[in-house]
Amino acid sequence: MTSVFKLLGRPGFLSQVCPMATRSFFTFTRTSPLVNTLVPTRASHLRKKKRVDPRMEQAREARIKKRIKKLMKKDKELVAIEDFFVMPSTMEAIRERPAVRVSAEEQESRAALEKEWSRFRRQQHLAEEAAISAMVTSQQRALQELRAESEDLFQQAVQVDPLLIPYQRLGPTETPPIPAYDPPDGKYVDLTPMN
Repeated sequence: MTSVFKLLGRPGFLSQVCPMATRSFFTFTRTSPLVNTLVPTRASHLRKKKRVDPRMEQAREARIKKRIKKLMKKDKELVAIEDFFVMPSTMEAIRERPAVRVSAEEQESRAALEKEWSRFRRQQHLAEEAAISAMVTSQQRALQELRAESEDLFQQAVQVDPLLIPYQRLGPTETPPIPAYDPPDGKYVDLTPMN
């Protein structure tokens, strides 16, 4: 195999076998002592560029600029949101619930029930007010008796007990502004020329 490569690699041999070999599209190069490779010496011709009239090129660019201007002037079209779409079948008048006709006896029983409920709620409210008033009155009387016994005990009784009502207080939810803080604007490369 190597003898064939050596034979083909000799400059005179290829021209003797094939007279067109002198104008071959490939040449032999020696990459190693044992292997010869073919390297293309000529490439296929590229298509010839058409000459474009500069006026036609300018007209094309003007058309593109005009289209861009037109698009910039146009307001942005809002995209329809599917959630806002209401099916027409749900808006039909047929879907309205028909008015229920109530008999006169039913209307009277409902009115009587409403009156009875309002009476019950009024009695409940008056009972709660009376109970609260009685508690406040007895508390005032007890405090007066305590004050007559000892002023120190009265002052201790009047103090608010923090453990009586569980009260939790949180601070501000936002941090107050830091005076020398420079917030980051994101990553960008500043290309402003410094003069």
